Amino acid sequence: MENKFKLFVIIAIVVLALAIAGSTFFVLKVFNSNQIEAATASSKAKEPDLKAISLGESILTNIATDGGSVQHFAKVQISIGVDSSDEKTYAELETKITNQSASVRNALITTIGEQTYSMLNGANGKEKLADEIITRLNTLLDTDLIYEVYFEEYFIQ
Repeated sequence: MENKFKLFVIIAIVVLALAIAGSTFFVLKVFNSNQIEAATASSKAKEPDLKAISLGESILTNIATDGGSVQHFAKVQISIGVDSSDEKTYAELETKITNQSASVRNALITTIGEQTYSMLNGANGKEKLADEIITRLNTLLDTDLIYEVYFEEYFIQ
């Protein structure tokens, strides 16, 4: 009789352990899937709603020399991708770009002119130039809403 009771207690403990392990697994699985859904939803909410703003006509400027005697130039026409999630902030930035168009174009000319032919023509030249333009314009316009640079024209000679 005593052996049967011990066997019953051992079986009850094993069943109880399996039940606890199974319910813990289920709870963790549901918790993790909820976290993944929340992270996905928050990342979708953080994606900016970009609108393109043209920065005017093409810019033609000399670029820095690589040390040789040949002078190179770049002709670039640019639009920028601006976060328009908040219409009021977007409209204020659009007005600021219009009002400061001369300083914006000057910043573009300066940024492009500081590049060398090998930098602009090399691997990832456009991407590096775009990153530099984004940084300069965000600083100049005191914003962080500029996310993209769209090259409507990109010619390096």
